[in-house]
Amino acid sequence: MRKQLLLIVNPAAGFGKGESLAEQAAAMYTSEGWECTVCKTGGAGDAADFARQKSVDKQMLVCIGGDGTLSETLGGLVDVSAPPPLCYIPTGSTNDLALSVGLPRDPMKAARCALEGHPQEIDAGMLDGRVFSYVACFGAFSRTSYITGRQMKNRLGHFAYILTGARELNNIRPLPVTVECEGERIEGNFLFGAVCNTRSLGGALRLPVDADALHDGKHELLLVREPRNICQAVGILWSLARGKYDHELIVCRRVREAVFHMPEDMPWSLDGERADSGREVRIRNLPHAYRLMLPEN
Repeated sequence: MRKQLLLIVNPAAGFGKGESLAEQAAAMYTSEGWECTVCKTGGAGDAADFARQKSVDKQMLVCIGGDGTLSETLGGLVDVSAPPPLCYIPTGSTNDLALSVGLPRDPMKAARCALEGHPQEIDAGMLDGRVFSYVACFGAFSRTSYITGRQMKNRLGHFAYILTGARELNNIRPLPVTVECEGERIEGNFLFGAVCNTRSLGGALRLPVDADALHDGKHELLLVREPRNICQAVGILWSLARGKYDHELIVCRRVREAVFHMPEDMPWSLDGERADSGREVRIRNLPHAYRLMLPEN
């Protein structure tokens, strides 16, 4: 009996080339003895529904798309009692998780991980019942990823985020936030906050973690306090640019769970997609939530 593979694809991904990539990948898997079921997303929630309903009897799940498509796929996959391993073919504008785990940049080389790679258990996160693959964040520039239009992303790629982010400068304001985590209470006015399981954010910001930290049952908590003068602001930027988080206004912790007390109802960004939330936000680590196919090397 031929092995069963479910391929979920966002047709708009990869500068609009997601569908053709799915055809190439499916042809390759078929030639290697797999029977492929291809599901194309058409709107929000489709990837989660496909993963939840159609991966039960499959030996492999392949996801083609950006960070948002991956996040949705995981949202459905974690509901499956015996989920298949996941092969991720990253085709988005940023692809932070792919960079963190060392997936090939070439889509077809990434597709071959389903055939030649090894499964690695990876942690996911959950914000008030909603699953995310690598980051939940608020504050400065957190809106940029989900307000940048699809057409602009397809035309300009990562530069689209820079243009949108520049227009967001006037909206940056510190937020009085209290965070409870690991028996600690952290208070202050913060420009930015994130709970993440990745080695990079936005394809540029490098976090001080190694590959083993992606499946150790904890997330990175990163908070940036409001600077009081230009010297402190420059110091924060210099620390972030170097990937060093020893500045007095940068808080960095390893946490299993964190509860945020916010001044108002406000949206968060989950893997680049908007997630509306209330004044109390609970984020927890989902240890070994899924098995990701990685290159042998």
